[in-house]
Amino acid sequence: MSRKDSIQARQGKIKDALLEQLKRTPTLETACQKVGVARATVYRWIAASKKFAKDIDEAQREGRLFMSDVAENQLFSLIGEKKIEAIRLYLTTHNPRYGNKLELSGSLTAKDEQLSRSQKKLIREALRLSSLNIHGKDQKKNG
Repeated sequence: MSRKDSIQARQGKIKDALLEQLKRTPTLETACQKVGVARATVYRWIAASKKFAKDIDEAQREGRLFMSDVAENQLFSLIGEKKIEAIRLYLTTHNPRYGNKLELSGSLTAKDEQLSRSQKKLIREALRLSSLNIHGKDQKKNG
């Protein structure tokens, strides 16, 4: 086995270990520390391979789902221990009767007024600056 093949095999094992770690701990910093690879190295690998970048994203997605399950289990344990903070959190996020409410009152009126020349000029300039002047280009083609 050549030196290059040996390096690639070792990198492949590290990458696999990193992906597995991200499925359990979805933060790159923590996963890199546990596997023993520098974040800069991982970012270099991501830049060099779209497939590896996609694999990293998928592993982190799986890791976030896993951590959500862990957090929910902890929440249910705390609810079982009659911890009021956990009960309140669960009810406010899962039952509309207990959620935060905002009451608005008043009336709305709409005015249908023409824009002034200066307002039109400002809008055209804003569209030009934002590169979203598609409407103006369409008018030139159609008009």
